[in-house]
Amino acid sequence: MLFRLEKRGFSFNAHLMTVSFLKRKSWIIFLLLLGIAFLLVYRFNSQIWIKTIEFYELLHDQHHLKAIITSYGAYSPIAYILIQALQVVIAPIPGGLIEFMGGYLFGVKAGVFYSIIGSIIGSWIAFILARLFERVAVEKFVHIRTMKKFDYLIGHEGVILSFLLFLIPGFPKDALCYILGLTPMHLGIFLVISTIGRIPGTLMACLQGGKAFDHQYITLLILFGVSALIIMVFYIYHDEIHHLIKKLRKVRS
Repeated sequence: MLFRLEKRGFSFNAHLMTVSFLKRKSWIIFLLLLGIAFLLVYRFNSQIWIKTIEFYELLHDQHHLKAIITSYGAYSPIAYILIQALQVVIAPIPGGLIEFMGGYLFGVKAGVFYSIIGSIIGSWIAFILARLFERVAVEKFVHIRTMKKFDYLIGHEGVILSFLLFLIPGFPKDALCYILGLTPMHLGIFLVISTIGRIPGTLMACLQGGKAFDHQYITLLILFGVSALIIMVFYIYHDEIHHLIKKLRKVRS
């Protein structure tokens, strides 16, 4: 019996050491990346900070966004992907607006592809930031009411439930990336469910943008109507949906 307790104690200590090592490793990687970023700024131009602030402000204006993206010519896809990633991490604007623009500028297929790439990058950054800096830092990016509303996810992996939340139209998916960073969920699993869960909404937004470019306004109105109807249903019954999700989590646990 004593041997078993000692063995369990050793196993627990080993687990703590592993967690500590992984956290230390994450911090080292983060500091290295931060150092590289500072070196790049110093090497090229100190005006980058000013440009970054201006760029953040421009994220609030669709016309400026379009002007920025198209001004890069052949590099427009890269500019678009970066903007899509930034809106996941910091920008308080709906991702659907940018995805609509992606479908308009690049066509449906390319728009969906670039949007998903940008979302993957942004989701990864948000998840890692939450994993590194934990709840205190996350509350700077996510409204406190949203945090409290989904506290039941923290401390549980809830892969299927989290995937369902990503599928819900109008759900704050960017905030969910930060919240899931506080859970024990593996990064790889998170990237899979967040990517697949975003596809339906991204496809719909890019389809709308593509139809707007082709001047197919009747089809565009139908797509808008379908989107509005789906969002309205989820908005009206959002309390019931959250209650059902909580109930499912309790049943699974």
